[in-house]
Amino acid sequence: MQNNYLNAIIVDDETHAVANLKKLLGIYCPSIKVTDTATGAESAALLINNLKPDVVFLDIAMPKKNGFELLNMLGYLPLIVFVTAYEKYALNAIKAAAVDFLLKPVSVTELLQVEKKLLLIQAVRENNPNENYNAVVGNLVNMLNNPGVIKKITLPDTHGYNIVDIDEIMYLEGDDNYTSFFLNRHKKVVVSKTLKEYENLLGDLGFMRIHKSSIINLLHLKNINKENGMDVVMSDGRRLPVSRRRSNELLDKAKQFLT
Repeated sequence: MQNNYLNAIIVDDETHAVANLKKLLGIYCPSIKVTDTATGAESAALLINNLKPDVVFLDIAMPKKNGFELLNMLGYLPLIVFVTAYEKYALNAIKAAAVDFLLKPVSVTELLQVEKKLLLIQAVRENNPNENYNAVVGNLVNMLNNPGVIKKITLPDTHGYNIVDIDEIMYLEGDDNYTSFFLNRHKKVVVSKTLKEYENLLGDLGFMRIHKSSIINLLHLKNINKENGMDVVMSDGRRLPVSRRRSNELLDKAKQFLT
């Protein structure tokens, strides 16, 4: 980042989409300066490797080579913001990798949120040379090259990124706009996202919301107590309350895990 702004390249095969995003960035995001654009992966790779922008706004569904294939062509990896109307698995993979994305048609509200995140991430990269953003995107590419169940998730914190196996997560607790992840080996990571966002992401991966403030990984469920209401005992010995309306659903789902 130079002169207190981010240099950006827009990559999209639709010229009207390029023009629209460039216009929105010019009006609403003074911290982002569009230095060039490209309409295909080959030309985009040349631009990115030569100009080394801070951020690339990248369309996914392009002819010949898509946005994910472009990532494999880069010798230099900028911050990536996917601009997409893509199918569910890819979108969940992007979310799991904590890489930013914008859904088409792009809304100004979401664009402003992405600008704020980009500035924070770039500050971390500049102040912490060991920050592992390249590994984050590498994890995303691996998930997309091997479609199926998401096995890793990226948890951003104030020091960078934590890439963890899904099975390492014991439970999550929410507090307003923050979510605490409790992992194996007594590790805790606090992320500035709501519990609802992770409920949507992890719901099909063996996780269940048992209370307004907690989600558990059923693999780490050790016991269910039904005296004086219901609570669960997790693999670290922690007891978590279960709301009344979630109790029957939990009993049904827990049958395959408590044997």
